[in-house]
Amino acid sequence: MAFKGVTVLDIGSSAVTVIVGDRGVNNTFLIKGQASRAYDGFAEGQFYDEQKLADAIIGALQEVKNICKIETAEIYVSVPGVFIDIENRKYKITFDSPKKVKQKDVDYLFELGREKVEREGYEVIDQGEVYFALDDGRKVQDPVGIVSSLIGGAITYFLCEKYFTDLMRKILKLAKIKSVNFVYVGQAQATSLISREERENFCLIVDVGYITSEVSLHLGNGVLAEFSEDFGGGHVMTSIMRDIGLPKDDPESWRVAEMLKREVKFGYITSDRSVYTVETETGIMKFSCDQVNDIVSTAINPFWESVKQFIEESVPQNSLDLLKIYLTGGGLSLMKGIKLHILDLIKMPVEILSPSIPLHNRADESSSFALLGYALDKNAKKRRFW
Repeated sequence: MAFKGVTVLDIGSSAVTVIVGDRGVNNTFLIKGQASRAYDGFAEGQFYDEQKLADAIIGALQEVKNICKIETAEIYVSVPGVFIDIENRKYKITFDSPKKVKQKDVDYLFELGREKVEREGYEVIDQGEVYFALDDGRKVQDPVGIVSSLIGGAITYFLCEKYFTDLMRKILKLAKIKSVNFVYVGQAQATSLISREERENFCLIVDVGYITSEVSLHLGNGVLAEFSEDFGGGHVMTSIMRDIGLPKDDPESWRVAEMLKREVKFGYITSDRSVYTVETETGIMKFSCDQVNDIVSTAINPFWESVKQFIEESVPQNSLDLLKIYLTGGGLSLMKGIKLHILDLIKMPVEILSPSIPLHNRADESSSFALLGYALDKNAKKRRFW
């Protein structure tokens, strides 16, 4: 029987991940193959080394091909927020008389705005509705099948820099992949990992990676605002090495800093003699808990001040009590007590967002498996249409 699953390529800030998968029973995943490759990452809207990026992508694709023996003709690629801009517009179409709304009417409503938001240097890659509206003033999740003399909508259009799309198509052409679909990673995480009912109210996703973090505010299937910042777990590790005197040019220093970052325990009572211990190639190293905690706090607190300011500017005051904040990505989410520390900083509770998948339920895998779920849903809609 022909394979009906999808191939996805997740572009993280320190590694790329390729997954070939399909839907299993009870909406689970059947993973046919998975591979990751590290690379140099990106900052300020540019990849540090495009050749190393290409080598990582092609290497991961080849490894997966060797595992599952499936030729990839079409692929879904995640787009980090630094390469994304969003346009929120309202449109409506009216009918000669009340009629039952069809899917083609919704598709036409979406298409109405695509050309109007296009701009030089960008490509419209997707859209999602904040809500649909009917002639009686109701706002609904899905108007298909409802009788109305008009349908309107508040729609988010996702625009991706052509620098990113052109580069990815060029690399994937070398791998003989003919069709490339681009998906904003924040949109994939929201729609795949947070229920539609929860997204009836404001949801904020804070995705902290290795060298880049992305913050996006979601409502319905739309994104109201987003921003990216060159901050991540790698910056925290750099601060640790600098302040405890470890040489940055020594690979062992990075390993010690990573282990210390994971040892951090916020909110735990410590004494002056409390220490974190790290086992190295040369023996056991001990570091003051208070000193390391202070270093990490100093590194991460300015970023959360930016998040707090973003919330104040983007979320209506009367909706703050309903706002749900989710932390995901591998940069901070694995730290013990991080939720309490953030609560103390911004005075709002935070939940860890991760896939509900056995063996893959860690926040540092949320972008890859959210992309897989999003792609499978899109693929299923294509098959139903045809």
